[in-house]
Amino acid sequence: MRNALGSAMVQALHGALTRAREDATVGAVIITASGDAFSAGADLKEFLGTRPALEQALERRRLGALFLLIDSYPKALIAAVNGDALGAGFGLVAACHLAVAAEEAHFGLPGVRIGIMPMTIMPPVFGTLPRKLGLELMLTGRLMTAAEAARAGFINRVVRAADLEAQAVALATTASNNPLTFSE
Repeated sequence: MRNALGSAMVQALHGALTRAREDATVGAVIITASGDAFSAGADLKEFLGTRPALEQALERRRLGALFLLIDSYPKALIAAVNGDALGAGFGLVAACHLAVAAEEAHFGLPGVRIGIMPMTIMPPVFGTLPRKLGLELMLTGRLMTAAEAARAGFINRVVRAADLEAQAVALATTASNNPLTFSE
């Protein structure tokens, strides 16, 4: 995954998850990224630009459809968070069943500092974080460290960056060997 969770990336992720759901050889899915960030979310300049309101609404609808797909996903979804997960990326981590993060990762909603209300991602965020902490992050734009995210139960474990992939694979392997399914 690239660093931006824009419309094209949302569609690509939706398609990949749909294919993996139907593939009997896939027991679990790990969502990760290359580069320094897990996801910086959508391009905030686009929200403040002159794009038509309908176009912006359709983009948020696609993101909502991705979260609905994840919410009913029958296989374990693990976020391997290699760096900052902001905005829609923060929502994506919240939506995943399990999450492992590098020590350097931060989580939050910096768009609120410039007046962007993150309504599409709030259901998964509030389903994962304690209400008061979720509201604090939403109303202040403060970023949460990986250690704080683990203490709050937002992520399952914090690891050294060098161990991130191995820890995510171990978690996915264990989860996929469990005969339970998440939903169907």
